Amino acid sequence: MIFLAPRLWTEIIEIASDLGRIYRPFGFLLSNALIAGYLADTTEDLRWKRLGLPIAEGRASSVLALNEPGSGNDLSAIATHTEPWEEGYRITGTKTYIPNADQVDFLLVAAREAAGSSLAIFAVDPRSGRCRVRRLGPTMALRGVHLCEIELDGYEAPSDDRMGDMNGLWPHLARSRLLTSGLALGIATEALELSLDHTARTRRFGDPLSRGVVRQTLANMSIGVETGRVYLHRAAALVDAGERASVEISIAKVYATDVAMDVTTDAVQLIGKQGYLTSGKVERLMREAKLNQIVDGANEIHRDLIAKQFGKRYETRGTM
Repeated sequence: MIFLAPRLWTEIIEIASDLGRIYRPFGFLLSNALIAGYLADTTEDLRWKRLGLPIAEGRASSVLALNEPGSGNDLSAIATHTEPWEEGYRITGTKTYIPNADQVDFLLVAAREAAGSSLAIFAVDPRSGRCRVRRLGPTMALRGVHLCEIELDGYEAPSDDRMGDMNGLWPHLARSRLLTSGLALGIATEALELSLDHTARTRRFGDPLSRGVVRQTLANMSIGVETGRVYLHRAAALVDAGERASVEISIAKVYATDVAMDVTTDAVQLIGKQGYLTSGKVERLMREAKLNQIVDGANEIHRDLIAKQFGKRYETRGTM
């Protein structure tokens, strides 16, 4: 199975980078690798064959339904809850900004089984009458991806559809940030190459545009892309080696996504009026780059986590 390969995440970020160069929404396909890995870790053989194996073989798709209108990425504030049902659980609550929830075979929904309890993960059929899925409005860049809101009104989940608790999902959620980083790196790489090509071919006052201040800008863009590539591969290698690497993943996520925003902005500036046309590629890359700074934890949240972790390391050294 592909998600058990020894260089899994090193390979996945390379695939994500290639997809980011072409069309960032293709990256949502890779989230199925995360879900298959989670199900492989937490389910026994029968549930794996029913839900996990079809995803691993490309015969089915799923999506995580975590975000809620009142909590966003704050999973401690999730209000979706369950109550006992004779065959399992009844789930009530609302999820929002869930990509392609109207097209997948099943949802993985986080819900609280009792006040103050940890979250549990349930497989939910989006075609059930007690699970209403509606599309939200169009977005800045995600053409072809439907962001949806999900209303669960006493959805009846059999006991076999309880996958496990949130503790088993956390490692896979952290790794999803590697996907976002890889997609962002691909966007930045494509924008850089478009800029290099345009400035080499374009002449102003008899000389190529790629000189002087423009050359300095191209150098800074290249430094950002290559530095992001090296650090992202380092974080992926740590995960492949069995390390948790939470700080390294956060650093890779912040750096790669910020670089993508900076590089695409510079690319629009260098390419000029052609770069501003919606018929051109670099304008779309700039819009897609913005998404990566928001999803999988806003970069401000990751900066706070990074600062806390490095602060703890400094305190530990100071007491030695």
